[in-house]
Amino acid sequence: MQINSDLAVEFAADLLQSSNTKCKNTDAVQRVEITEKSLFSDRCGVYYDINCEQAGDDIENIFANCISEYGYNTDRILFVGLGNAKYISDALGEMVLDNLPPPNDRTAKFKPQVGRITGIESHDLIISAKKIVKPTVIIAIDSLATNDIAKVGKSIQITNVGLIPGSGVGNSRKILTSKSLGVPILAIGVPLVANIKINENRKLVIPIDIEDIAEKLAKTISNGIRLILH
Repeated sequence: MQINSDLAVEFAADLLQSSNTKCKNTDAVQRVEITEKSLFSDRCGVYYDINCEQAGDDIENIFANCISEYGYNTDRILFVGLGNAKYISDALGEMVLDNLPPPNDRTAKFKPQVGRITGIESHDLIISAKKIVKPTVIIAIDSLATNDIAKVGKSIQITNVGLIPGSGVGNSRKILTSKSLGVPILAIGVPLVANIKINENRKLVIPIDIEDIAEKLAKTISNGIRLILH
């Protein structure tokens, strides 16, 4: 099954009402639990999709509450900012980390960059960082792909599934999961690029104001993370 979106509300849309996918909606948050392993073997788990427009001024508290719902031990957190800072549509991870407080006894920050720059898979670099930091949980932040240009910058997705870097744009890398990393992981992302079909071909499209969108959402996420650190 070809998946061209990183958003659970899109790639699992046909199953949202099935017995294998549990969906719970509020005005601002859609909770999706995917259990259909035959279709989504690497993507089964719990997703929260926060509608930024519906959440309004309360978005940071809503974000922090969704993180807390997973109940993970946050005594020692390794924050991982994924992506390529040379491209604003792929720089969300690094932007969030830049807005977080300096590392301390409870937190560490790591920017592995992308494999085509370092020549090393992000997964392997994170494994090395994990051995040094010994975190109780990894929180990874990355830019996501959507199938709808109108959804760019309009939602924040949180999941305990982990990440498949590059999957939404057809450049999948080593999967980052609790199993592969040996520690619980929460993945946070914002759709900053649209993978859409134009004349039978798929094209990557970004809005002209992508820089403003990315900066605003990076600050929102970092402020929400600050709330769980208190």
